[in-house]
Amino acid sequence: MHRPTDTALTRRTFVRHAVAGAAGLWVVSDPLLSRALAAVPGASDVAFAQGVASGQVDEGAATLWTHLTGIDRPTRLGVEVASDPGFANVVARTQALADPASGGSARVRIGGGSLRPGERYWYRFETADGESSPVGRLRLAPPPGSAEPIKIAFFACQDFLVGNYAAHRDLALQEADLVVCLGDYIYEQAFFEGSVRNVPVTPDGSVRTFDEYRAQYATYHADANLRAVRASAPLVSIWDDHEVEDNYAGELPGGQSRRAGARPIPFLERRASGYRAFFEAMPVVRDPTDPDRTSGATRFGQVDLLALDTRRFRTDQPCNPKDSFLSLCTTGAAPTRRTSATLLGTPQREWLIDRLRTSTAPWKLIANQVMAMSLDLIPGVPLNTDAWDGYAYERSLICDAITKHGVEDVAFFTGDIHTFFAGTVTRTGRQSSLWIDGLKRGQPVATELVVGSVTSQGIADRFAKNEGQRNAAAKVLDPIIKGPNAHLRYSNSAYKGYGIATATVGELRVEFRAVRDPRDAASEVFSLAKFVVPRGRATVERVASGPVAPAQGRGPSAEQATRALREFTAAH
Repeated sequence: MHRPTDTALTRRTFVRHAVAGAAGLWVVSDPLLSRALAAVPGASDVAFAQGVASGQVDEGAATLWTHLTGIDRPTRLGVEVASDPGFANVVARTQALADPASGGSARVRIGGGSLRPGERYWYRFETADGESSPVGRLRLAPPPGSAEPIKIAFFACQDFLVGNYAAHRDLALQEADLVVCLGDYIYEQAFFEGSVRNVPVTPDGSVRTFDEYRAQYATYHADANLRAVRASAPLVSIWDDHEVEDNYAGELPGGQSRRAGARPIPFLERRASGYRAFFEAMPVVRDPTDPDRTSGATRFGQVDLLALDTRRFRTDQPCNPKDSFLSLCTTGAAPTRRTSATLLGTPQREWLIDRLRTSTAPWKLIANQVMAMSLDLIPGVPLNTDAWDGYAYERSLICDAITKHGVEDVAFFTGDIHTFFAGTVTRTGRQSSLWIDGLKRGQPVATELVVGSVTSQGIADRFAKNEGQRNAAAKVLDPIIKGPNAHLRYSNSAYKGYGIATATVGELRVEFRAVRDPRDAASEVFSLAKFVVPRGRATVERVASGPVAPAQGRGPSAEQATRALREFTAAH
């Protein structure tokens, strides 16, 4: 995510110009557009197969995106923005350029005095022969002093192969103000059993080249429910690892690159291809000074949404020579508290601390890929070093800064681990009277809400084939998970789904919504659990439970469940 109001980005990337035939209406668009559009033919006989999306929203502007199939040369599109879904009151018109060099994607930044802060708008693209794209909906950011509630949906880990997107069907109906993807938007290879859909075949079963990554995004966007989510609200998307390769760290590849039979494509070339395809598929204009940047801040009324990148700058995770998902640090906790270890890199960490310190927003919501809370199987010994537990010193620096500067109302929203969790964040990651990891304990400084995956399988899936069996497995697994982790207020390993947060003047309300059968696009989606975070308190209060199916059959034994936690090496 970029900050479109940054001075450097505005000066270098955008110009304002009057729209022909729309006197008094102004838009913001790329300089290339104004120079080239007059000579570019209008689009005809094309399809909007990947739908529409919006992003980079602020008080007065947003970036609009679409994609054309069937073009072999640059093509011109009309763009309309209206204050009603029927387009009776069009408030802005402009044009956009779709280019085969960008995979057929088109994007244009709209804004100027024609759009008002906090208002809702509808937009569409049009071809020269009168065909219209699907209609998208967006809301501009309310001003910082607004007391209006803000609704933000969060999702992660949407493996296309092993499920359909019932969660997205439900999410698209929520009328969210923002939708945030917390990472693993695509998967670069098959990791789970029981595929229900197909993706393009590659020579070694893994996506490695630019054309392969591009085709993977097109396949995911063939899903009507995902397209509906992208059209429903402005999208903020941050990557985790599967947009490139499982468990990569900065410039270091993950385990896939070293496996037998892998094509010998240099990792940095592969990473560049993954990044390029990601940006093609997203409603963003890249920052020319830092084109691979996804981190940044969006002020949206009462909310400061702070998006992190925990992949591009991280050092290698400790205690994990096999590069697996869960890795017990059997050599002791010392490797996880190295002062040189980082998830964010120093510049991003300093930016985050400074933004938290200076933010005037009532709520500071951190869009984050991996768990900030600890996950221990043995008290004080982290189970998963591919999360903040592997970078304990950096976590303590951020939490200490929150305490030092008196920052309140910070909440992490997290994906990655395919399990719903809710709890509190401390400088050690734990709520304990002991010194942990060589670091003195601290009081809770933030809350964390971890959303389950959209489709990607978790630990309970190792024992279960249906909803009842997953519940039976979770009855054994969840107490084992919560036992040594007193900071966890909630754990549910039985369900897939997403989360939706509503920020109000007095509290942050969070609902976890769950899918009964992630393989079925028509599956029921229900309210799994609801929470409240009161203003001024770093606590999560459970306020409601959703219905769950009765257990059917037998779940795993405690010994089997514990072994599964240690041996679970499936991608996340």
